Amino acid sequence: MDERLTLAASLYEPCEVGADIGTDHGLLPCHLLQQGVCRRMILADISEKALQHAREQVRKQGLEDRVKLVCANGLDALDEPAGCISITGMGGKTMADIVRQGKDRIHGAALILSAHTDQEVVRQTVQDMGYHLVAEQVCRAAGRFYLVWKALPGKADMDEDAIALGTPLLLESDNPLLPEYLAWRQWVLEKKLAGLQLAADTHAEEIAKLHHQLSIIRRYSAC
Repeated sequence: MDERLTLAASLYEPCEVGADIGTDHGLLPCHLLQQGVCRRMILADISEKALQHAREQVRKQGLEDRVKLVCANGLDALDEPAGCISITGMGGKTMADIVRQGKDRIHGAALILSAHTDQEVVRQTVQDMGYHLVAEQVCRAAGRFYLVWKALPGKADMDEDAIALGTPLLLESDNPLLPEYLAWRQWVLEKKLAGLQLAADTHAEEIAKLHHQLSIIRRYSAC
C-alpha cells in the first residue's frame, strides 16, 4: 500500500464489520483483514470492472470467506451496520454526496475519509451530519499531498477558517511534512489570489477572504 492507504489503515477503528466504499483494487480492506483490525469487510464499488480487481486481490490473499463484494452506488452497498467505513480516492464533492445520500446507512460508524480535492466540502459535510473530526493528518504519496480524516459521531462546530484550511489537529501537529504542506497551500492560495486580482472589482470579497486565509497559513508556517 502507498502512504495514503497506510495512514488510513492506521486510523481505522477496530470492529466486527468494516466497509470500504470505492474500494478499487481492495488493498486497504485486505490489509485490515490480514492485520485483524476487522473480522469481516464489505468491499464496494460502483464499477464492476474495479470490483473485479478487488475480487482478484481477495482471492490472491485467501480472504474470500471474510469478504462481501458489492457493486453499488456509494453507501447503498451497506445491507448491515458497519463499525467503520472508509471512503477514499475520490473528489471531495463526490465524497460529500455519498455521505449525505447514504447518511441513514451509516448508523454511527466511524468514518475514515480522504479526498483528492475540495477538502473544505468534506469538513463542512462532516460537521453538517453531526460528526466531528478526531484526526486530520497529511501524507505524501507519489509526490502529491493527501489529507486523511477520522470522524466520529458528536457535533463539534468548526469555524470558517478551520473548514477552509484545516483544524488544529492538522495545523498544530508535529507532522514532519507539515511545513512543506503549508508552503504548498500558501503557493496555491497565492496563485488563486493573483488570478482574482486581475478582476479585483468583481472579486473583492473573495480576494479579502484569500488574504485572510494566507495570513493564517503564514502564521502557522512561521511557527
